[in-house]
Amino acid sequence: MGARRRSIRWPGAAPRIGIALGGGAARGMAHLGVLRVLEEHGFAPDVVAGTSIGALFGGLWAVAGDAVEATERVREFVGSDEYRRTRVEFLKEEGEDSGWAESFSNVLRKGLVLGWTYFRESFISEEDFRHNVEVLLPDLRIEDLRLTFCAVATDLVSRRSVFFRRGALREAVLASGAVPALMPPQRIGHRLLVDGAVTERVPVRALLPMDVDLILAVDVSTEIFESPPLESGAEIITRSKQVTEWHLRQSRLAFCDLVIRPEVADVHWLDFSGALPAVERGAQAMEAALPALERLLLRRRWRVPWRIGAVEQGRRMEEAGLLGEPAEEI
Repeated sequence: MGARRRSIRWPGAAPRIGIALGGGAARGMAHLGVLRVLEEHGFAPDVVAGTSIGALFGGLWAVAGDAVEATERVREFVGSDEYRRTRVEFLKEEGEDSGWAESFSNVLRKGLVLGWTYFRESFISEEDFRHNVEVLLPDLRIEDLRLTFCAVATDLVSRRSVFFRRGALREAVLASGAVPALMPPQRIGHRLLVDGAVTERVPVRALLPMDVDLILAVDVSTEIFESPPLESGAEIITRSKQVTEWHLRQSRLAFCDLVIRPEVADVHWLDFSGALPAVERGAQAMEAALPALERLLLRRRWRVPWRIGAVEQGRRMEEAGLLGEPAEEI
């Protein structure tokens, strides 16, 4: 299908759009719907940063060049025997619509993963984890993609975010999606890398130093809106972690021009084979946000030179070291 020409005309170069695709496992299917609508209306992003599933689908979109084709590749894979052999959905609890943090805590409490990981690094083997990524992504380098791309991981040794802006695409996506205890950590040099969501659930920060004029973010996290009974110590600990993560996420999203939040709370975070409706949820959310995006783009024509926007504020705070430890770059 490809991106259409933008309907808004510019006297000079059109504003460059960056998009941050957050983590959320199967709920991240919504990213593909968001990208499809942006393509259809001529607003395909120029720069993509992804965390975890956002890195996988953002990288797949960058390779495929088309959101419909990317979605078909995912549809074929999650319906295949190759995917089922990884046993990811074995951890899914039937009828449970809770958030990923609560669901994973339930899995740990029941010993399905905890006992396993006393003797191994992860529930999913390195072979199966790598195979899944290799089926979806070709062996390309990030700098050879058709657009600017960044995958975000977390280094457990330095405690810092790691931004992959170059190098092997598959290796970057593997590191970004290494959910602790579920997927094996990735060792690159002196780094022990896990899921980028540990530090950057929605990777807005990765876009701040990049050549973009507007930043969009897709947040498929839903945990803070789901209220468990809070009757046990485990439920209280889980909720406390959710609140901490929510505040960190909000501090990052403050530097976006527009945040898209698809309605995916009823999609189980591990149910990839049943999550395809999330693609349309993402499309619906982006359709609803199009008027706001068009207003933002039109304002770029008349921006007062001395007015500081959210993105510029974020850049200045990052340069001043006010957003925490500086990220490492690969």
